[in-house]
Amino acid sequence: MFLNRGFFIALAALFLLWPFAQGNALFGISARNAQNQMLREAEDAYDNAEYKRVEELGKEFLLKYPSASKKRLKRMYLLLGDSYKERGQYDKALLTYNEAAEFLSKDEDINLALGGIYLIGGLTDNAKDIFRKVLEINKENKEALLGMARAYYEEGLFSRANVFFEYYGQAGGGKETAGPFYYYYAMSQYLADNQDAALDLALKALSAEETADTLLLLAKIYRNADDEENAWRYIDAALEKDPARYDIYLTKALWLSFGTLEQTKQAEKMADIILEKDSRDKLALFIKYMSLRKRGGDSARAGAYLKTIMSTEGDQFMDKLAAKLYYMNMSEKSRK
Repeated sequence: MFLNRGFFIALAALFLLWPFAQGNALFGISARNAQNQMLREAEDAYDNAEYKRVEELGKEFLLKYPSASKKRLKRMYLLLGDSYKERGQYDKALLTYNEAAEFLSKDEDINLALGGIYLIGGLTDNAKDIFRKVLEINKENKEALLGMARAYYEEGLFSRANVFFEYYGQAGGGKETAGPFYYYYAMSQYLADNQDAALDLALKALSAEETADTLLLLAKIYRNADDEENAWRYIDAALEKDPARYDIYLTKALWLSFGTLEQTKQAEKMADIILEKDSRDKLALFIKYMSLRKRGGDSARAGAYLKTIMSTEGDQFMDKLAAKLYYMNMSEKSRK
């Protein structure tokens, strides 16, 4: 049987197109190889903390290959955003993650990165919206649960934070970073005034990793429980762990200022050491005020300490406390 003329025409056309079709296929393979090479270079640069090189490769990749596969685009967007974050360029990191989220709206990793950068910027409402979105995709996503806990913690809503810390632990979170997890969970319980739970978690944090922060937290918990022996033991251990921590040093000085007259004198000397370096340190000035009042010293000088605290920018709690004490002292004088 002879083949008809139409078949020969179609066959001829196919052979005419064959080199072009093959060229397209080869071009596709070549483009993929080039993309993979750039991604490998960017990953190596990131591992070596060569963040500017990552940024150069990332911008070139996204400009040159906007139609790359979602998998490759995701990898490069994360490398680029993470590099900006490592260099403290949070605005650029935010723009990068947001751009990635436009076409990878249901990708958990992209959304977690976006939520994390919102947290760094203090935009807790935005962060919670993103973490909720991730939890709608995967209700057991550990990082999203931890993100929610951190957001509520930053907002001072510690009871809500504790709920998500608990969920995170139930989902198997915290095993790789047990020390930090237990510490922040303990801090949240402590600030929610759940002292027994805070103590249990802080001891777990200490068992996982001994840090000055954990030792200081334990000292505060024991002091709240009127366990003075353990309170002093742990605050001394915290100072020994990190002697440069002025916050720990001043916390000890503050506690001493409420003690015996001898302890008050010791607290004043400690405050003087800080004031030599920073003459407007609010807590050190407050310790000086407390010491002076306890010793029955010059009330005008004591008032001057309070006025300096109120006139210095910073801790608003200290401002309010100083103002309250100052006007109480003024009222006492007027009554006399």
